[in-house]
Amino acid sequence: MSRWKVVLLACLAAPLVLFGVIVALWATMGPGDDRFVVAANVTLAGDDIGGKGGAALDASLDRLTQSFADTPVEIVTPDFTIESTAGEMGLKVDVDTTKAAALDIGRDDPGPLAPVRWVKSFIEARVAPVSLRVDRAKAVAAITAAEGDRRTEPVEPTMAVTAESIEMKPGTPGRALDVDSIIDQAPAGITEVGGTIRIETEQTETAPSISDDAVAAVVARATEVTSHPLMLKYESGSAEIKGEDLRPAFRLDTTGPVPTLGLDERYVAKVLADRLEQPANPTGVRMDIVGGVATPIPGTDAQVCCDADAPADIVAALLDAKSEVTLGTRTVTAAEGVKWARTLGIKEVVGEFTTKHPCCAPRVTNIHKMSDLTRGIIIAPGETFSANEAVGRRTAEKGFVSAPVIEQGKFEEDIGGGVSQWATTTFNAAFFAGLDIPEHKAHSIYISRYPFGREATLAYPSVDLKIKNNTPYGVVIYPTYTNTSITVQLWSTRFAIGEQSAISKSSGCGTVSLTRTRLFVDGRSDTDKFTANYNCNPPSH
Repeated sequence: MSRWKVVLLACLAAPLVLFGVIVALWATMGPGDDRFVVAANVTLAGDDIGGKGGAALDASLDRLTQSFADTPVEIVTPDFTIESTAGEMGLKVDVDTTKAAALDIGRDDPGPLAPVRWVKSFIEARVAPVSLRVDRAKAVAAITAAEGDRRTEPVEPTMAVTAESIEMKPGTPGRALDVDSIIDQAPAGITEVGGTIRIETEQTETAPSISDDAVAAVVARATEVTSHPLMLKYESGSAEIKGEDLRPAFRLDTTGPVPTLGLDERYVAKVLADRLEQPANPTGVRMDIVGGVATPIPGTDAQVCCDADAPADIVAALLDAKSEVTLGTRTVTAAEGVKWARTLGIKEVVGEFTTKHPCCAPRVTNIHKMSDLTRGIIIAPGETFSANEAVGRRTAEKGFVSAPVIEQGKFEEDIGGGVSQWATTTFNAAFFAGLDIPEHKAHSIYISRYPFGREATLAYPSVDLKIKNNTPYGVVIYPTYTNTSITVQLWSTRFAIGEQSAISKSSGCGTVSLTRTRLFVDGRSDTDKFTANYNCNPPSH
């Protein structure tokens, strides 16, 4: 073989021999099969982590994480600059991803290039990428706080409601940094630590989450459903609520995808309670006086409006634009009535009066019957007792008999004659108890067995005796009688004392004006007046 051929073969074989040497060295000194140790000559943000694994590698990552947290961050806008740090902004090293990338270096090189790249690493270090991630919640909070009063929140449109009107108050846009844009500009990775991270952005207009049109639609609906009254029907009657009276109950419900009309059931319940005249004593419990103690006599179970579902039923009817709704009732038991009566403070006689009459006339039967029918009636605080409502028309079926009456200024006979003596006696008991007497009428002819000017008559349904309980306690009417007299006691807790303090005349006929002075237990006093008109030319019996 010629010399030049030998030289040529040597030149051709040299690279192969060199490659073989490199492969041999790579096989014995290369990264090997330990995938938990970083290959040689690998740096991570300037730190040599080649050959590190386990705790040593974790320590390098911890140092990187801590130092990166102090990396300056600038958010630059045309109007201001926010200066912070990566840690404060929620930007942090993604340790798991960064570690995995470092461990993969040199292990995934393709085929024959792997030994070459391994040799090259001794000349030029390989750089492991640092992956970053953003704690979005922390970033949003930090950016919002740093923006401070330079940020204006949008004002949502609202529904302004009064009894007179329902109006939409338009929303207004806000102005704030686009947090999503800032987060999107944050780097996903770095190769070195220490440089300032600069993000350029600007404030943008932020719209309310609810549109004016959506709220305007709710306002229009609220106006529509309250443009007419709502009729309430229940077992014992009916009542009407004006639509505008329910307007203050409206609220804008923004819990769903679009705003809707809602109502406050508690406010509806209050309106319902104000509009319905509930009987104070639905069970008809009365009081007996036993050994000087007021003792309840149970009445009967009663149905009253309304049940617990009534406010919700009214709300549903309104939202469905209905003009009437039927409400359920609830049961008030006789036992509940007794319990209520025991809370009324009925403990002593606060007013008493006695009038006399001859024995045994038919009118005495009517006096006794009227007394029996009203004995034990409770007048609740604030309630007004009506004799005509309590007893009704005096009829033979109720036990009344025909007796003399004064009718249109003349002496006549009629069923129930004589009940005016009960009325006069009760009137005087209320007079001295200091109770309000909003309605009464004296006889048109003076009868000498009654106090002059201080008496009352009855005629169904036109002439009534009404007594209003102006005290915070219950008042019990308790008539008793003999064959020649009737006594009416009023039981309660002393609240006032009434006395006759003046009278325009003490006998005769014509107009008589009488003044009562009331002294209240709290030290107050007042006066009220009562009038009688007596016929100066009465007919003879």
